[in-house]
Amino acid sequence: MEPIVLAGIAAGAVALAAVMALVRPALGARMPWSALAVAVAAALVTVPAGTLLGIAPRFLIGLLLPVPSILVLLEAAALAAGADLLIRRVALVVWGVVVLPASALVPLAVTAGCIAPECRFEDFGAALPLLVSPAAFVLLARPPAGVREQPRLNRAASRRTVAAGLALWVAAVVWLAHLEGVFDAFVPRILIATLVGPVAGGVGWLLADILRATRRSTARSIVLGMVVGMAATLPGAVGVAPGWLAGAGLLAGALAALVFSARAVVRTGLAARWGATVLVAAVTGFLAPAVSGENAGVLFFARWAVLAPPVIAFAAVAAFAVVASVPVWVLLARRHVARSRIPEDLLEQS
Repeated sequence: MEPIVLAGIAAGAVALAAVMALVRPALGARMPWSALAVAVAAALVTVPAGTLLGIAPRFLIGLLLPVPSILVLLEAAALAAGADLLIRRVALVVWGVVVLPASALVPLAVTAGCIAPECRFEDFGAALPLLVSPAAFVLLARPPAGVREQPRLNRAASRRTVAAGLALWVAAVVWLAHLEGVFDAFVPRILIATLVGPVAGGVGWLLADILRATRRSTARSIVLGMVVGMAATLPGAVGVAPGWLAGAGLLAGALAALVFSARAVVRTGLAARWGATVLVAAVTGFLAPAVSGENAGVLFFARWAVLAPPVIAFAAVAAFAVVASVPVWVLLARRHVARSRIPEDLLEQS
């Protein structure tokens, strides 16, 4: 097996460990067997279907390496919304087997026959299936009336968040470079992009927190900003110059911090709050190639039509994920109502 493939697999394992550390206060220390099982099912659906569409299986497998980590985060989001074990598993299956394959393959299939800039979009790091679709999937995850979310992280957990966030960033850097497939001239450019974008994101988030006088620590603001800065870096890691990526990361960090701290967003609950935050960062990065890309960006070629494909693709994937999530969260609300009607002494026995 080639070293770059091994590096991608190792990055996926590190990302999973980092995510497990992040969600430990909510999910505990148990192994993520459900997430791993659904990740295998997602691969069994996505890889054969993508192969039939002419997409290389090796690329699809590499693209799916972060999926276990995303599934763990999705389970934690569902738990924060008050979901029991059944609802959490339903959410994982619906996203992994339905939303993820469609988000990964349909946009590629629709644009495969056109090579003109006006009918395609750039998404080197697969932000559509790996960021946009799960973030949109949890936008409607509201805790039912009377259900309290998980308690806020304490100081020790905050330090764990910083360490895990840094590990997640390193894993994302290695995984993104591995997507190139070989150690060619583009790998150094990817490495530079994954340094510039996240650092700029950290600066943007920190500046927004300073201006809003939030009570977050400087380290946590920077790490949160680096995470959303990486989200903004994924689509244009190859096609956007580092200077423009720095601008995208800075903007994504600032906007994400504002959304994350907005009262209206905070009231929606933890899962929806993070979903909205990631979506803001993802759309900033997803539009970066169309705006400042070296091959077909508006700033270089004045072709306003190139903005249409990424906007349509982003909106379509986000809308599909939201619609697909509705039965899950409706089922959550109904199960809570049904459970609330059970006598309390029977609930204690169960």
